[in-house]
Order: sequence, then C-alpha cells, then structure tokens
Amino acid sequence: MSLSLAYRVGAWCWIVTGIGHLSVDALLSRATPSPEAARLNAAMRESVFAIGGIPRTSLDVVNGISIAMGLALVLVGVLFLMIARVAGSPEHTRGAAAVGLGASLVFLAVAAVLLPLPPIVTFTVASASFAVALARLPRRGS
Repeated sequence: MSLSLAYRVGAWCWIVTGIGHLSVDALLSRATPSPEAARLNAAMRESVFAIGGIPRTSLDVVNGISIAMGLALVLVGVLFLMIARVAGSPEHTRGAAAVGLGASLVFLAVAAVLLPLPPIVTFTVASASFAVALARLPRRGS
C-alpha cells in the first residue's frame, strides 16, 4: 500500500464512518420502534431541561449529539484529505498522519467498549492505514 493510498484510506474510513452513522440515524428515525424503544423515546420526550435558558428534551439532546457526531466524523476525514492535498511534500503530512493514528486509536478504543461492529472495523482499518502511512513517511530533512 503506497503512502498516499494508506493515508487516504485512513481519511476515508472517517468519512465512511460518519456517513454510515448519519445513515443509520436516518433509517432508525423512520423505522417503527420496538415497544421498549417507544417507551424509552416517550420518557426522553417527557424529560425537559434548559441549558443556557433553552428548553430541550433528552431525546432532542441525544439526537442532536448523534447528528453532530456523524457530521464531525465526515469533516475530520475531509480535513485529512485536504491536508494531504495542500501539503508540499509527503513529509509535510507526517503530523497529520500521527494525529490520524492517535485519534483513530482513541475512537477505536471507545468503539470497542461502547459501540457496535461497524465503527470497530472502520477505526481498526483507519488506525492500521495511518500507522502504515506514518511508517512510510520520510522525516523532514531526511
């Protein structure tokens, strides 16, 4: 796997994870909930609180955080791709590859403990890809 391909695979894993997250959110919002999920949603709709003077339900907050997370994952992947595009040379992407590896490993740990299989897979691939890219990147001045 070439340097630029490994790095780009890592970046695209973030984008795919975000798009997948948003897609699952959209599908679940249209699906008929199970009786348990319907009771949970009703309870979350009844739980209203104000943050900064703005009343929100618990369901609003959970949905808002979930949508923001999906969008943020896509944005991070796009930013990694933009860094690779504007970098003057491969060694200038070294810092971004290191950040990509570190962030991917953190997200992988969270996914492994709290999330289902798809983000575990995508962040495993992202971590491995950024590690390969980092290992192959020349150091500045080398």
